[in-house]
Amino acid sequence: MQKIYYGAPGTGKSYEILKYLKEKQISDEHIFRVTFHPEYTYSDFVGQILPTVKKNGEVSYDFAKGVFTLALEKAYQDTSKEVFLIIEEMSRGNCSAIFGDIFQLLDRDNVGTEKGWSKYFINNPIIAKDIIALTDDRIKLPANLSILGTVNTSDQNVFVMDTAFKRRFEWEYISTKPVKENGINLNAVDIDLNNGKTKIRINWIDLYGTLNKFISSSEKLGLGEDKQIGQFFIEFDSESYKEKIKNKLLHYLWFDIQGASYKTEVKLFDDSITNFSDLYDKYEDDEKIFSDDFFECLDAWNNNSL
Repeated sequence: MQKIYYGAPGTGKSYEILKYLKEKQISDEHIFRVTFHPEYTYSDFVGQILPTVKKNGEVSYDFAKGVFTLALEKAYQDTSKEVFLIIEEMSRGNCSAIFGDIFQLLDRDNVGTEKGWSKYFINNPIIAKDIIALTDDRIKLPANLSILGTVNTSDQNVFVMDTAFKRRFEWEYISTKPVKENGINLNAVDIDLNNGKTKIRINWIDLYGTLNKFISSSEKLGLGEDKQIGQFFIEFDSESYKEKIKNKLLHYLWFDIQGASYKTEVKLFDDSITNFSDLYDKYEDDEKIFSDDFFECLDAWNNNSL
């Protein structure tokens, strides 16, 4: 299986993978995890020959396995046991360059005795020499090796995946709808806001839901779904929610949302706020930070009319 979970930041893509692995009761020794970033390379992913200094001072050059090779080796040890390679933030790395010739292995057979195995092989003697099950240097992905990835829709302009790479994965959209366990919303905390008249208490689920409507609606900021956030955009814990709202949410809303909107007549923040310092200080002092327009949307959301 090759699948990419994609959606807005904080929607719980990694959570969905974790839940899936728990349901399948996959042990940690059969899970390999890596996060792509702009400096990540093929050598990091597959492996590279590096110098090693022995105790006697001699220098030898050995192949240091990357996470892909480690996962492949584990999968070949026992092809009856599932192995998972988890790649977080795939769009933040240059996938075509990182996968290199491994790309050829992503085409899998759908029928026959080799269902799930790579249709084609590549020759790589450096990787193959440490995999006992292989009799030569031809490598395929076995059926028990799955690759699961995550992609933030807001990051797609970091490194654009080409169509050939995309079509070798299933794509599962993770919406911004709240995730529940036993009927209870996860990561739900009450937050105090000043609406200019009084202090009101709103649950995080309602706050981020209203923000998403305000962000994406063509009648409001009109920025589209890729700028929305999920319920795990902030993960609340024993630490004061106020610090996390101030240092993460407000930073994102000011620089990535309000600053990106082409609409000058619609504002997320109050007219009295002209810079980020104003926003930061006013929230710290429990003053009004959101616009009347936003609070109207919040009322409509709470009345189920938005």
